[in-house]
Amino acid sequence: MLKRTLLASAAALALLAATAPAQAVSIMYAEWLASLVEPGIANYEAATGEKVEAIKLPGAAYDQRTSLDLAAGTAADVIQLDSFMVSEFASSGYLEPLTESAKGWDQYQYYMPGLLEVASYDGQVYALPTDTDVRMLWYDKSNFEKAGIALPWEPKSWADVLDAAQKLKDAGVKYPFQLPAGIKQGEGATMQGFYMALLGADVPEGDRNRLLNRETGQWIGDSPAIRKTLELYRKVYHDIGQPADLNYAADPGAAVREALANDQLGILASGSWEDACLWDCNGVNLPSREERDAMVGWTPWPGSGDPGTKATTNISGGWTIAVNSKAADKAKAFQLLTTIFDVGNFKDWTIKNHRMGVRTDISESPEYTADAYLAKATALAADTTGRDTIPGYQTVSALVQQMTTEILDGASVEETVKNYHDALVDEFGEDKVITYE
Repeated sequence: MLKRTLLASAAALALLAATAPAQAVSIMYAEWLASLVEPGIANYEAATGEKVEAIKLPGAAYDQRTSLDLAAGTAADVIQLDSFMVSEFASSGYLEPLTESAKGWDQYQYYMPGLLEVASYDGQVYALPTDTDVRMLWYDKSNFEKAGIALPWEPKSWADVLDAAQKLKDAGVKYPFQLPAGIKQGEGATMQGFYMALLGADVPEGDRNRLLNRETGQWIGDSPAIRKTLELYRKVYHDIGQPADLNYAADPGAAVREALANDQLGILASGSWEDACLWDCNGVNLPSREERDAMVGWTPWPGSGDPGTKATTNISGGWTIAVNSKAADKAKAFQLLTTIFDVGNFKDWTIKNHRMGVRTDISESPEYTADAYLAKATALAADTTGRDTIPGYQTVSALVQQMTTEILDGASVEETVKNYHDALVDEFGEDKVITYE
């Protein structure tokens, strides 16, 4: 009797499995990437007849949400990630290696090898990049004219930048120099602010202008470059009087756009995406090329001007899309990924949003090369570098953001550096932290 009951139960389960609808593949992405992801979802659904569970999230605090969901095992099958997170998540086993699957996709050959390295760990590719970027100083031309600063603006040192910020402040511009700072800004504080200045604060030899000695693998807990960079923050926020509130806004990007629209912004330390994002990151209803060029300009970040330092600095990152190692159906997840990155959809998004291309079939296309902005911005990538994206970088980046928070709160450079050094030692151990005199 028992055997007959078990057989009946097994048959019922088999029937249920055969008739139950297939589990929908899911994807998690920030709302600002919707114009790339959502047409890809529509194409996938049309090709397969299956619905996709789309989880669109606000851009603010998106990194924290993906970190929590991956750690908790509740993340979507396909996940948009900032490139700096890939190696750490891959080393934790959260991501599915893509190298073998990608070899069977005919468009994989066009990805630039150096940009795939950004999304790799231990010899395996774990995500496909959406774009790369460069960083620069954007400025509001009308406020520069109001402050009597000659255009085009071409600063050669930090002193030139601070001089312009002071003139803007004296002319009544509310936000003379928005230099991203604080924990709320997340990786933006590290990349758009601190690291761009750090690279020009000391000579490059021995990685004296970085967070990590890349030869020894030791984090730099104290150095003249770190101190000079923190001094720059103090001058901007305390001597010149840049208000700090944009860094604490619910959505810092939206707050910057509002400041620009209200004619309150002088200089903004940010990146190449602002050619669209200063108005709409999804490229909807952008002002014309001529109108944008009349409103804002941009210039490379100058080095400090000290002997031996770089004349201009740059650091590149970018975003990626990966497959969760716990995806219920990894083949379907990969199919959704490649549908999003199919050349028709991907090229259209890259060009409409003025993003820097990561594939030669797009970056060498006539439509891309004819875009004057993309051509000029891409030239900055000739002298760029990348983050120190070894496991542990996320912790170090969070501590950098904490340093800038302390400066905003009025702490001294001496006190802030000591706290940073001690926190690194607590996290990694004495032998993994060095000091440069």
